[in-house]
Amino acid sequence: MLDLQVYEHDNIEDLSAFEIQFEKRRTGWQDLDGVWHCDDDIGLNTLGPDDLYQLRTGAVINAGTESCDAKMGLFGSKYQLVNHVDYFAKQNTAIMDQNELDWRNVKVIDNVYEFGAKVQRSIHFLEHTKNFGGQDAVCLRSDTFNSVDQSWKFQQFIGAYRSLCRNTLVFGGERTFHTKKKHTTNLDVGAVIGKASAALGLFSSNVELLDKMRSIPCDFEQAKELFSKTIAARPASTSEDKSKTYVTKTKLEYMLHRYLEDLNDLGPNLWLVYNCLTHWSTHTDETFERESVDQKGNRKIVTLKTSKEGSKVWNVQRQRQEKVSQVLASDHWQKLLAA
Repeated sequence: MLDLQVYEHDNIEDLSAFEIQFEKRRTGWQDLDGVWHCDDDIGLNTLGPDDLYQLRTGAVINAGTESCDAKMGLFGSKYQLVNHVDYFAKQNTAIMDQNELDWRNVKVIDNVYEFGAKVQRSIHFLEHTKNFGGQDAVCLRSDTFNSVDQSWKFQQFIGAYRSLCRNTLVFGGERTFHTKKKHTTNLDVGAVIGKASAALGLFSSNVELLDKMRSIPCDFEQAKELFSKTIAARPASTSEDKSKTYVTKTKLEYMLHRYLEDLNDLGPNLWLVYNCLTHWSTHTDETFERESVDQKGNRKIVTLKTSKEGSKVWNVQRQRQEKVSQVLASDHWQKLLAA
């Protein structure tokens, strides 16, 4: 199994991507002298001495892989293992029980990451689409994340997908459907899935909000102020004045670069600013140019990147989408929205 596998299809009942069986195993024990004893076939090549300080109960094992890829993560006594396929089968039941939600005309993207340790299912409900003119359309989208190595909490959110620029549109504020739960013994998977029943209503109200954004002016200086106080803001270092506001310069420059790039197509409004945010969260590895002036006044063009070497796209996208949700729930955004 590869580090990333992508399955695209049109049938939510097709769960073949997630038919990976995991199990919790006791992997050994330490005697009173601290000597490690193996009591199954995993062996020290999978769980070595460096793991012992973390070991409390055992490890999650991918039963279908070779031993070198078998260990998905360590767990404690309260950890609840939910096999991916079992969860998505329950999710399908909840989706198909919604009379007003058309689940037959869909595009499904199943991503399996890191030998099955993490998975993501994205469902685009194509019948529930709002056209914004020409080829610019937005459709209802559901994203669900799960992991068995505890790196991702069990998470589900309702958003949208803008086909024209391939942006995942993140919803924020009071209308957000966004649930995140730890994998513990009190995790009620059925109850979490049941909360998705309001998905269609949430999509409808948020699409109205997206449409409203196009009528709210937001010029370059207003966008710069918003980015500076939210997505590009950073805490003061130990040597800086904590009463002042500081920004990550490269991030701010990139957001303003996106504003100017799309200004002619979308106009100076809040819809443009929103798309700058969602573009940043969706497209994680881009380069852009800016003019730099040194102390002697010499000018040169500098090429900058928006990603770090070695970053995994799926982790970065998920983190950025959460940050965009926080921006949309912020007082700074709500003030612009109320203008």
